[in-house]
Amino acid sequence: MKTSKPVAVRPATAKEQHYVDRAAYYVGRAMLCYQAELWPEAATNFGSALESLLRVRFGAGGTLANLVDKFDRDSYFNGILVHDGASKNCATCMADEIRRLRNAVHPDCWKEAAKKEVDRAGMLVLMLYHVLVTCDQSKVGIFQASPDVILRNMEAAGISFESTEQAVPVPR
Repeated sequence: MKTSKPVAVRPATAKEQHYVDRAAYYVGRAMLCYQAELWPEAATNFGSALESLLRVRFGAGGTLANLVDKFDRDSYFNGILVHDGASKNCATCMADEIRRLRNAVHPDCWKEAAKKEVDRAGMLVLMLYHVLVTCDQSKVGIFQASPDVILRNMEAAGISFESTEQAVPVPR
């Protein structure tokens, strides 16, 4: 029986590390807003975390809309399925929803975000973090521990946002 050799994972670049650190910062801000039930602000911060994580994969160029388009076309992310209750959700549609919420902070186009939208944004951000940073099968590099441990701790604990009053760990 043939076994494949484990693929060596390279160290993350300084830019990739910067984007992961920024994502952790934005998730920390999102969780402060989440606890205070400031849904639009939490959605905005999760949107910024999403952008930072997509930049780990796609680099510095372009807008969040461009990054969501690249995310949609990238087979690297084909395994992401989001279950929201009994239904499955398209990860790209969720990313685009988060993008629209994040971009709705201008006073002339403010959109109120509901808790459910924030929960979905948090789920997608955690899934991207897992795929890009922590999963031994898919991570893009070996990252240094972030000075802001909220995102890392949430991922390690299996935090779920769906149908909870506050984010709680999911039993594994």
